[in-house]
Amino acid sequence: MKWQRVALSVFVVAFLALAGRSCIQRTKVFTTEPSTVIRNPDRFSNKTVILSGQVISALSIGGVGFYLLQDEKGSAITVATQRETPDVGAILRVKGRVRKALQIGAASVIGVEEWERKQIGFDEVKKPMKVLSIGQIRDEAIKYNGQPVLVQGKVVEGADILGAGYFIITDGKEVLTIITSSGSPRIGSLVQVFGVYNRLAFMKGQTIDCLIEIERKAKDWEERAPSQQM
Repeated sequence: MKWQRVALSVFVVAFLALAGRSCIQRTKVFTTEPSTVIRNPDRFSNKTVILSGQVISALSIGGVGFYLLQDEKGSAITVATQRETPDVGAILRVKGRVRKALQIGAASVIGVEEWERKQIGFDEVKKPMKVLSIGQIRDEAIKYNGQPVLVQGKVVEGADILGAGYFIITDGKEVLTIITSSGSPRIGSLVQVFGVYNRLAFMKGQTIDCLIEIERKAKDWEERAPSQQM
C-alpha cells in the first residue's frame, strides 16, 4: 500500500536522523582547560576533550607513562599515555578521554587518557617557592585542587612496589598521602615535596586527598635529645 510505503519512509528518515544525532553526541569534542575539567569531574567524565598546557612533570608507573599538564591558571591534570612521555617544559595540545578515576600508582584521580598530542611550544617550568602547611592546603582545598604546591614533613608510613607506591608525611599537625614513582623514602626522614594536590582521590577503597609527587628533597630527621625537650 502507498500509505504504508510513505509511513515506512518517514520512519526510516526519523530513525536515521536520531541515529545520526546520537553519533554526533557520542563523538562530541570539548575544547577546554585542565582547570575546568578538574572543577567539573562529573560533567566531563567519559567525554572527549582537547586540552592545552605545559608539561610540568613526566613519570612512569607500572609500565604506563604519565605526565602532568598545567594550564595558564596553574591547574594541572594527570594524563596517561601509551607513547613515550613528553619532555618537561613542552607546551602541548592534547586530545583524549576524561576518566574520573584514572589509576596512577596506588591511587585513582581524575585524569585523561591520551589519544593524540601535538607540541606547540616549550618554556621553563616555574616552581612554587613557599612551603605550605597541610592545614593551609585543606582549608582552601578548592583553590589548591590541581595546583602545584610545596610541602614538607616527617615520613610516618610508606609502601614501595617496583619503585612505585606512596608514603605519608606529617607536618606535626596533619598527615598527607604522597603518590610517588621514585620509591618511598625512609620512615622517620624529613622530606620536602613539590607536587600537584588532588583533593578527591581514591585509594584502598577510601576517598582521600593526596599529592602526586614531581620532585622530592630529603635529609635525615634530627630528633632532639631528651635533655633538649621541654
